[in-house]
Amino acid sequence: GVGLVCPSCRRLLKLPTTGEALPQLVLLDPEVPVLPLEESVPLVPELRKRRRKGKEKQAALPSWEMGSWGRSGRPEKVLMAAMIGGAVLLVIIAVIISRRTNSSSDMPSTPGMVMAPIELPADGVPAEELPDVGAFLRVAEPMARTFLEAKSIPELLAVVRHPGITAKRISERFPEGVITPVGLQTFADDGAVRIEHSNASVKVRIGNFELRDLSYARTKDGWKIDWESWVGWSDLPWEEFMEKAPTTSRRFRVRLKPIIYYNFGFADDRKWRSYLIESTDGQHRLFGYVERGSRVDDLINFTDSPSGGDYILDLCFPADNIGRNQVLITDRIAEGWVEPDSIESR
Repeated sequence: GVGLVCPSCRRLLKLPTTGEALPQLVLLDPEVPVLPLEESVPLVPELRKRRRKGKEKQAALPSWEMGSWGRSGRPEKVLMAAMIGGAVLLVIIAVIISRRTNSSSDMPSTPGMVMAPIELPADGVPAEELPDVGAFLRVAEPMARTFLEAKSIPELLAVVRHPGITAKRISERFPEGVITPVGLQTFADDGAVRIEHSNASVKVRIGNFELRDLSYARTKDGWKIDWESWVGWSDLPWEEFMEKAPTTSRRFRVRLKPIIYYNFGFADDRKWRSYLIESTDGQHRLFGYVERGSRVDDLINFTDSPSGGDYILDLCFPADNIGRNQVLITDRIAEGWVEPDSIESR
């Protein structure tokens, strides 16, 4: 699902996995003859022969004339050889340029060679169902610039996902209606574009040169930017959640990491699985617990990423809140910070 986009031709190359066979990139063109090596450099023997004659002539000169010839004749022959070599090089360059100009392909080709089409391994998916990366990039880049350079809420709402819901959240974040734009330095900075079903993400370098992920979601109106994942939106500010300790579930975007820590009402490690929960800004931490063998326990899987990952979780404090920093993970909404549109997407 991860590819590398060429910054020149904007074509997507899928990064190969371990043991995957690589597609052949260059094929010989049987219709274009390849010149033998001896025919491509016909002047070398002739130059060597002339040098031998020069040595014979030099040997035949009187001793009193030897110094004068050594100072004048040898530089002239070196200069002549250099001029001939330069002329040959110019002819070769002209031939290469002529063949490139007359080529019907969009990609330049080496004489006697032709570039084979670069194909993405479809992994069993029909070619017509593969994502159109070029079409995505054409709309995603100007949308990112509008999003990151917006100075007002209406400018943001023009490019965000589900604006009817997001408008209220943006207004809560910016009660004065004025936004300080972060700016856009580069788009798809590392050339990597990830497209999975209805979601996509690219790397952007913002005005302070920080490199961040920008997430997109495919909607009925086309690709739109997910504002909630960009700002790490949660139902409650973390300070309020930790102070009030509600026993009803609230939704949070978090960084989750498996740990071994069992305390207070969650001391039985045979019943509970423990995690370290961190806020998106890294300023707040809690210990979260899931009952082993439950549906939520099955949904949280760190087999491929033992160091942790990003999730959207429903959290609440237990009724007998003794530890003050111990919470229950009541549901796993999504892996990553882009919330699915329907419960079937979980």
